[in-house]
Amino acid sequence: MSQTDASEEKKVTELNSVLVLPSQSNADGAMQMLEGGGLGPVDPEKSKRLLRKVDLYIMPLICIVYFLQYIDKISISYASVMGLRNDTHLTKDDFNWVASIFFFGQLAFEFPTIRLIQLFPLAKYVSVNVIIWGAVLACLAACKDFAGLMVCRALLGVAEAAIVPAWVVFTSQWYKKEDQAFRVGIWFSMCGFAQMFGGFVAYGIATHVGKDPNAALKGWQVIFLFLGLLTVLVGITFFFVLPDSPLSAGFLSPEEKALHAEHLRGNEQGIGTTESLLLVTPLGAYEVVVLIGLTWLARRTDQRLWCCIAGHIPSIIGAILMATTEKAPALIGYYLSGGIPIGWTTILGLTSTNIAGSTKKVTVACIGTIAYTVGNIISPHTFQAKDAPRYLPAKISIVIIYVLITIDLYVIRWLAVRENSKRDAAKAAQGDSYIVEKNHEFLDLTDRQNPEFRYSL
Repeated sequence: MSQTDASEEKKVTELNSVLVLPSQSNADGAMQMLEGGGLGPVDPEKSKRLLRKVDLYIMPLICIVYFLQYIDKISISYASVMGLRNDTHLTKDDFNWVASIFFFGQLAFEFPTIRLIQLFPLAKYVSVNVIIWGAVLACLAACKDFAGLMVCRALLGVAEAAIVPAWVVFTSQWYKKEDQAFRVGIWFSMCGFAQMFGGFVAYGIATHVGKDPNAALKGWQVIFLFLGLLTVLVGITFFFVLPDSPLSAGFLSPEEKALHAEHLRGNEQGIGTTESLLLVTPLGAYEVVVLIGLTWLARRTDQRLWCCIAGHIPSIIGAILMATTEKAPALIGYYLSGGIPIGWTTILGLTSTNIAGSTKKVTVACIGTIAYTVGNIISPHTFQAKDAPRYLPAKISIVIIYVLITIDLYVIRWLAVRENSKRDAAKAAQGDSYIVEKNHEFLDLTDRQNPEFRYSL
């Protein structure tokens, strides 16, 4: 055996012993792998194979669960078209409260859930939540009144509170900075696929079950049972298949785990009518194209915020069309508004790449989700019955909000450019006296504490 082969065998043996150790207080598992020395130059072909392997193993389940959390959340809208309001005796603004209470539940449990994410194995904790929310969704089929719907929807929000913070952590622990935005775009684009799939499924159920007077279950009950039980099955699969971290990934060899840790070094982070159901499907298709297309373009140009701002322009035009026109032009405006989620995906991606420090990352993700949740609590109540059928005040508020969030994205970029320039200038001013701490990339420093950290744009 050559000296080189013996050295490589020793490295693998050391890695195998390191992988069973608990994390140290000031360094994550990636640093444990590499503290005995780096792996040397990284083979680009091996890196590509590793990325494909992670994509094939991790992304499908992440995407499926995100698809289900969105379709499960909006299933109440499909149910309302299938007779839920009449069958459960909802009056006046009762349905608005049934829609909103989900986000009250999510809001109340956001901070508890990020603490639990830190205490328990990530994938196992998420899978338990998925199973619980599937069961709760299925229970909605048994609701007979406003109170029952409110309880189930609130519990559904509690169970789904873990998803966005957990998905930010998943993305940051499995992908390099430059790969994260595109992956966020992929899993968030599942919202668009959910709109398409959900619309077709709801239409089929409404047509074949909802119109059958002899059916044992109403159409809205069938859709809750179908989606709920499907979610439970996916949650069980998630529990047994998805690893809690790269360190515990059975599908990676010790060498691949070490290579993955080397990849993460650059992150500087450590680790209405029935027919209306069909009208939402083009919106979903447009959303998918915009989300995947713009996140891909952002990766190619390394300018995610400019791409996001560009994606908002058609949405602003669409919001104006909805507010100022009717019928076909207003419908076109509705479809154009499908690009607005690119802003939320960009914020999620920036949370993953621009926030360092494990506690800070999940806390910021939680705060963002709280803001998102508050918005979803408020939004149904902007559509007041007295403003029907055009709901002009609500539509005007949408235009204003779209403009404000686009300005906000520009301000975020301006601040990031300014901070990067300040850090570059401070480093240049010290010249040769500037010393970079060894393996600082794997210390659990926040982006503010780490002078080597640079914000992605």
